Amino acid sequence: MPLFFFDIHNDLETRDEEGSECADEAAALKRAHEAARHLAAESVREHGHLILDHRIVVRNDADGTVSEVRFDEAVTVRASDKAS
Repeated sequence: MPLFFFDIHNDLETRDEEGSECADEAAALKRAHEAARHLAAESVREHGHLILDHRIVVRNDADGTVSEVRFDEAVTVRASDKAS
């Protein structure tokens, strides 16, 4: 399976040096969305805020950028559950 790297760009920039095997780019993107949701929730729990332009950059094993997932793309924010 191909190796993908998930670099975190939030209050700190953390380059993924180990990587993770994913079936393909779609699977890597799904993993990045899940990780972004997890990190966003953690930020709200620990700090009481969410910075929407924090992101995860997905790289392939050739060090090319495959995609980027911003926290505001990984979550939906609504004022109410009620239909308008």
